[in-house]
Amino acid sequence: MIQNARILVVNPSKQERQVHASTLAAQGYEMVTAVSGEEALFLLEAGTPDLFLIAADAPGVDGYALCEQIKTDPRLLNVPVIFTTHKRENDAIAHGYAVGAVDYLVFPCHLSEILARVRTHIHLHNLLLEVERLREVAIDSNPLTHLPGNNTIMEVIQDSIDCKLDMGLIYTDLDNFKSYNDAYGFSAGDDVLRFCSEVLQEALQEECGGDGFLGHIGGDDFVLMVPLEDMEKIGDNIVRKFDSGAPAFYNAEDRARHGIVAHDRNGNVQKFPLVAISMGGLALQRRNFTRYVEVAAACAEVKHAAKEIAGSNLFVDKRSIGVPV
Repeated sequence: MIQNARILVVNPSKQERQVHASTLAAQGYEMVTAVSGEEALFLLEAGTPDLFLIAADAPGVDGYALCEQIKTDPRLLNVPVIFTTHKRENDAIAHGYAVGAVDYLVFPCHLSEILARVRTHIHLHNLLLEVERLREVAIDSNPLTHLPGNNTIMEVIQDSIDCKLDMGLIYTDLDNFKSYNDAYGFSAGDDVLRFCSEVLQEALQEECGGDGFLGHIGGDDFVLMVPLEDMEKIGDNIVRKFDSGAPAFYNAEDRARHGIVAHDRNGNVQKFPLVAISMGGLALQRRNFTRYVEVAAACAEVKHAAKEIAGSNLFVDKRSIGVPV
């Protein structure tokens, strides 16, 4: 049973409205009723239902016209409409489907049939919404790691701010990654990025049971949203895993000397250490952020501070956890 779904019943008959409302409410549905199409449209301003149960041709309600109007609203386009009627004329039923209804209930019928039809169409509607959500995530996902991309990251951070969730944000960046790409090539660099993604996902799962979020901004930049109390231990886990696995992406000679010897931008011979992971941490609610852009600016600050420290590390902004600077 799909409970807590919201159903709008439109029917001028007081008896039928009460029967439908009481029967469906007993199954856990949230019920809203309207006597006419005009009242139904007014009620829609307060919220979108998950299903309409509309009297098709009762006196005082032109259910067909109401359905046509509902389907012109983008918010309501995919919300299922079930018509109820006491007439069995095929033309009327065909007209109902033509204006956008998904089903027809011809009275008299057993209450179990009403419940079954309602349950089925709400379930299908929820599946459609989930497919649409997954489609949007797929469009936004990073093509290399298949992690959520910038749009999803922005939404998750803004939602956390708006809901005042006590979350920690970790912004990651790889040190010496450019020198690795220059020496080993972009294909090998992609392997390192996939490895980094796996490390972050494993740490998230191990330390907080997956109760968090991981997104890939692009390149070697990733964002984690984790319960604040788990931020430090997740950081330790990431450093341990990354530093343990990163040397495997180098040849034996570079592993032995713990870095790459190459020319810098000025043509001078220089040793570049093995790739490491720098992480900047923020406690969102402790800094009183109100917008995503404020968080982005703070992330740049903590990432810069983390990169000033040699080797893999998590630098946490002390202001964001209530520690005097």
